[in-house]
Amino acid sequence: MQMDKLESMPVIDWEEGIRLAGHKKELARDILNLLTRDLTRDLNVIHELYQSKKYQELAKAVHKLHGAVCYAGTPRLKTVLAALETRLKTNIMDGSSSLFDQLDTEVGRLLEQVSEHNKKLTE
Repeated sequence: MQMDKLESMPVIDWEEGIRLAGHKKELARDILNLLTRDLTRDLNVIHELYQSKKYQELAKAVHKLHGAVCYAGTPRLKTVLAALETRLKTNIMDGSSSLFDQLDTEVGRLLEQVSEHNKKLTE
């Protein structure tokens, strides 16, 4: 998936998330909530590793998060993490700061949408 197609993707693809959760709506919601529970902490760790130029540890952290989002129905975040993981695997870190900016943007969008969705469920 290419980064230029990012804007046409939903932040959360509920149908895909439910499909990935074995067509169980409640499980899909739980998976997404588990992902977002630690997402801010995971993002902070990724930024610290990047700033410290600890690229091997960074690659592991990005790979772990990328694996987690593959089951959550979050195509935009998945695309950004896949691009970042590819950069790390090929040791091409020049120009990666824009990817980290995009990662921040997508995490923010996801957290906002999950929060709004959960708020609607409690109303």
